[in-house]
Amino acid sequence: MLELTMILTFITVTLLLYPILKVLVGNQKSISRLRRYTNVEEIREEKRRAPQREYKAGLNLIAKTVGNARILDGYKKSIQQQLNRAHVLLKAEEYITICIILFIGFGLLVFSLSSSQPLANCLMYTLGAAIIGWLIPAIILKTKIKKRIRYLNEQLGDAIILISNSLKAGYSFFQSVDIVVKEMTGPISEEFALLQKEVNLGVTTEKALENLVSRVSSDDLELVVTAVLIQRQVGGNLAEVLDNISSTIRERVRIKGEVKTVTAQGRMSGLIIALLPPILGLILFVINPEHIKLLITNPLGLLILIFSVLMELIGIYFISKIVKIEI
Repeated sequence: MLELTMILTFITVTLLLYPILKVLVGNQKSISRLRRYTNVEEIREEKRRAPQREYKAGLNLIAKTVGNARILDGYKKSIQQQLNRAHVLLKAEEYITICIILFIGFGLLVFSLSSSQPLANCLMYTLGAAIIGWLIPAIILKTKIKKRIRYLNEQLGDAIILISNSLKAGYSFFQSVDIVVKEMTGPISEEFALLQKEVNLGVTTEKALENLVSRVSSDDLELVVTAVLIQRQVGGNLAEVLDNISSTIRERVRIKGEVKTVTAQGRMSGLIIALLPPILGLILFVINPEHIKLLITNPLGLLILIFSVLMELIGIYFISKIVKIEI
């Protein structure tokens, strides 16, 4: 019975996640996606099929339910901002749907595996696994945001020099931005392309630049945008200002590299402290399972385990604060 429940749970979660994985993993080329808009008959056929797929897919039903929940408007707005920063082409409703599916899937899976345990332990394991399932997309999203911002900051110095040289050659600011979009790749090109698109759609230059800063959330880029906005209001030599900013950013990048080298030992110590207890616990569980089970089945052992995890998290927090130096 337990094996059958596990198999059914696995099949259910797989069927729910398949449409999402197909969208995320599928390698669709831009030309193949644009073909839908170049043929009228295909567009009509797509419109006829869209309602059928919408009602057939349980995933879309959950997403529509989440989208209609007004109580989640603030949370959805925050999630959408994070998705835009990570350049993940998902709606907030779709992201929340993924979290719900993982929450239910992880919970059902662990509930099936721990059904032989006492009810209190089974519920505790199920709740813990469900929370982990909910947090997995958030962790992935934050990692993508940090990676994207770090990569953008590394490109920003070259982009500023390119804009400055273009201004010295007689180009306007947005002509210089267009050169950056065409000559560079990665997040800096994508974000400047969005800036151009907003301006072409009628958004004021000041508002488009403010949207760029809020979307990227980079201190270095905010410094550049502030200089551009001031120059548009009071005038001045923007190329010279950008040269000075570029030198400042490059110096900050150099200092950050030196700080990262100096704090490498502390970061490694934090990593060891974080990984050592669970690895040792796993090894002891393989050697003597009954000895480790006392930490879960015995109330005193459970209290010791919770206290140890809490102290571990406190230690990791303080180490991270020590090695993290703002520049």
